[in-house]
Amino acid sequence: MDHNPLPPRPKQSLHIPQDQRYVYNPIAGTKSVRFLILQPGSGSDPLVGSLQLGSLDPANAAELAPYEAISYVWGTSDRLFTLLCDGAVLPLTQSIRDALVRVRLPDRARRLWADQICINQDDVAERSQQVKLMNAVYKNASKVLVWLGRDVDGVAADAVRMVHHLDGVFRDEEAHEAFKIAHEEHLAMQSAERWVPLAKLTKLPWFHRIWIVQEIGTTAPATLYWGDTEMDWDTLSFVAGILNERYHHLRTRFFIGTSNIRYLHQRFVEPAEAYDQFHNRGNFAYELHRARHLLAQDPRDHVYAFLGHFSLTKGGEELRELVADYSKSVEEVYFDVAVRGLRGAHDLLMLSATHHSRPNNRRRAPGNERELDLPSWVPDWRDLPMHILGSPAVPHRASGDTRPELRIDEEARVLHIRGIRVDVVERHSWTIYGTAFQVRQDDQGPKRNPRTHPMEVLWKQICGFQTFTLKSAFFALIQTLTNACTGMDRSRPYSSVSPNEWLASGAAYLTSVSPAIHALSLTGDPFKWSHEATLITRYRRFAITRGGYFVLGPDALQEGDVVVILRGGKTPFLLREVSRGSDDDDDAAPAGGGGGSWVLVGECYVHGLMDGEGWVGEEDGGREEVFSIR
Repeated sequence: MDHNPLPPRPKQSLHIPQDQRYVYNPIAGTKSVRFLILQPGSGSDPLVGSLQLGSLDPANAAELAPYEAISYVWGTSDRLFTLLCDGAVLPLTQSIRDALVRVRLPDRARRLWADQICINQDDVAERSQQVKLMNAVYKNASKVLVWLGRDVDGVAADAVRMVHHLDGVFRDEEAHEAFKIAHEEHLAMQSAERWVPLAKLTKLPWFHRIWIVQEIGTTAPATLYWGDTEMDWDTLSFVAGILNERYHHLRTRFFIGTSNIRYLHQRFVEPAEAYDQFHNRGNFAYELHRARHLLAQDPRDHVYAFLGHFSLTKGGEELRELVADYSKSVEEVYFDVAVRGLRGAHDLLMLSATHHSRPNNRRRAPGNERELDLPSWVPDWRDLPMHILGSPAVPHRASGDTRPELRIDEEARVLHIRGIRVDVVERHSWTIYGTAFQVRQDDQGPKRNPRTHPMEVLWKQICGFQTFTLKSAFFALIQTLTNACTGMDRSRPYSSVSPNEWLASGAAYLTSVSPAIHALSLTGDPFKWSHEATLITRYRRFAITRGGYFVLGPDALQEGDVVVILRGGKTPFLLREVSRGSDDDDDAAPAGGGGGSWVLVGECYVHGLMDGEGWVGEEDGGREEVFSIR
């Protein structure tokens, strides 16, 4: 589908006399859908079919005839093509017309589901109602037929051959070892030309649309069609997974975008192992965040495209009751999901997903430039993703074993939440961009000027140290820049890894910067540290507090921002006071309200506060207060 159940009105459409135009009969029942019976044909034969009603009610599963679901990109909204449906004319866009022509069988009918045909596109109420059935449609299909589009550049056959070749190589231990040597040790000698078709495959629009996550993310088998070629989805996913996990430099050198493909694989399938809201896949807010890189014609679909995800059942009761309502504005939808996601939550991931940037550094897909009228604590899901420091699976526990204590004034749009003040930002760095810590070939030689290296500048100008002799301070710095290396080695439990390993890898990265730390680096892995630091620090700022804490926070942080620990928070947060209340107001507002007003700047990493060291609640004699965040 176009990955938008509410596509824009067509700019152009065929003129079809009213008495010849297909008229939909209303769908009865909340579990009912239409199916297209596509008649056989080939070549330039006209498209002919009929629509039949069916039920997706699990109670009637045995009676449901097998069908295949089509997944595609809507493309232009112009409906300039036709399907003869039950003897009447139904206008189509070129994309779905091309898809139907490609999957039509020459000798027998095919039972299909395609949103543009099986949902009345001129009935807004019906389209809204059918959204909640999307996941069931694709999950129960006997197969998903993916139309990637026309082979405009004539490279589809070469791309498919490359995928099958790599599939064979990666499944053969000896062949894989030879490939590894050739594409790691001798990567510079490899021809870029042979990788172009695969690179073009990974950049096709279908892989970047938000609705396809639930369409391809089930256990239903799928076939991908690109022009005249086809291949199995699981084969492509397997190959993309190996390239994504083991061949970073190859992918970077030849512009192969495998991360999206790997992300899509069985995203809507519940993990076989036990999990809960503390597992990444079991947290609805985390799933919304992970999909921020995908494109949605309607910004509301950044939420609605995941209403069929299993993580929704792991949230609170209010979150489980979330339904699509296209009569609401984008602001209302985002506010609604934030309120539902915070009430009854075990953590503050919804706040961690809210990160603010300076105006010139905002990162959104084209067409999303308009600023939304949202409170500072409500995530704008149009923002492109940054790494969440307090994701469900990381071991951080800044607030100890506490749970959130909050109240939301929906009318005033204010979040009242309990926590403690810790410190104040005194100075900070520039915005750290994506390439700041990358390991490059030219970083290894003697021509390198260490005085301009970002790590050297952070150390000397921001931290104020002139040598690397302060082991504890150096360790604090490298941990702050990598979120304590929580993602560097997922093959072992985080608690089982000695801090000396993180120290060694950070030192190995810096060997070319300062010979003084060479001894620390002998057992480290510079690429691992570089990769983690690049991921974690991108579009963030390093800062130091008045008390000397090292902080990694949002691009929007500034001097005077207050480091706080909120009940239930895995990480500290940065708040900015915008109006000051009386000293007595905080004590008078245990249920929320009172005190000054604040805006949320975002989550932060503060070395020395990530394991509950700074949390002193009222039960331990600390002074908590209620922060009213607007």
